[in-house]
Amino acid sequence: MQRLALEFVRPKMVLARDVYDQDGTIMVSAGTALTDSLLTRLNKWEIRSVFIRNPRIELPSIPAAMQERTRNRARLMVEHAFQLIRRAEQFSLTEEETQTIHSVVHDATQDPQALVHMAHIDRNSSDILSHSVNVALLSVATALSLGINKIALLQELALAALLHDIGLLMIPQDLIVRRGSLTSEEAAIYREHASWGHTILQQSSLPDSIIHVAYEHHEHTDGTGYPKQLTGQSIHPFSRIVSAVNSYENMCANVFLSQDSQRHLAYESIMAGSGTRFDLKVAKALLSRLPMYPSGSMVELTNGLVGVVVSTTSQDMPHRPQLKILADSAGNQLETPYLLDLAGLENQTLFVREVLSDERASRFMLPADN
Repeated sequence: MQRLALEFVRPKMVLARDVYDQDGTIMVSAGTALTDSLLTRLNKWEIRSVFIRNPRIELPSIPAAMQERTRNRARLMVEHAFQLIRRAEQFSLTEEETQTIHSVVHDATQDPQALVHMAHIDRNSSDILSHSVNVALLSVATALSLGINKIALLQELALAALLHDIGLLMIPQDLIVRRGSLTSEEAAIYREHASWGHTILQQSSLPDSIIHVAYEHHEHTDGTGYPKQLTGQSIHPFSRIVSAVNSYENMCANVFLSQDSQRHLAYESIMAGSGTRFDLKVAKALLSRLPMYPSGSMVELTNGLVGVVVSTTSQDMPHRPQLKILADSAGNQLETPYLLDLAGLENQTLFVREVLSDERASRFMLPADN
């Protein structure tokens, strides 16, 4: 299956995964052939993208990394925290919210294979609630790769990640929406959210680690971050994890790129920043949970062939996936797709030239009778 931005989805394309509302209720079921009226409704519901079944080949299903019920409860918990702060009330966890943290960690530890597909997380670029949930789940997954397996520590990290952006409450909404195009003065105001998070959470009874993460999640190990330009081990271990995950997740929400281009460029950015901006061990642990080219990605090779990623056969060579070739170098769709393994010795001169835009990928997603 392929995730496509809704603007490139056409009638008769078939959903490969259920579409949920923010309450975790199924709005449209997997297997539904889309119609003009359904697409209009999805637009009205502000659904940004959907998974579409590839009619040419059958790909392995991608499991959900988190149950919708858990995701929704985590979103509501963050929203509740924000509401309390807006009313100048002290935040403390309710019994139900404590159970939600347990569920987040449970979902992250129950099915490690599902977390390989965390690259399929999605949100609107200014959706702080979904961003916080995504960061929490992937932070726990990263911690597991680092060998942190004590449940109490994982739960503390999950809560820290869920609340890391609470300081944004004190930043004008307009700056949050436009953060990719701010003036230097506006950027300075936006960066104050880390200090505000520290101030807000200091008034709570939460563990110090959670306060550290709110304050330090934009610090970089080479001292180029903010607000204190901390370096290396002076940054809290949880902050080092959330810093890398937060950066990755924010890049995945770039509204100007296709879903697969976002994920690929985010992966490359973390890889490039390993040992400089990001703690080397943390970056390696995070990347170990993420495929460079997720299953279903459509790519063009240096010889012009177009294919869809089926899997990554070698963990040592994540940039050399196994593909099903769908079109020849002239752009003609093949009647019978064939398998090509970039990790094979006979294909060592071939490389991925680019990840297809959603517009180009959508041309391969229509049923054969179109």
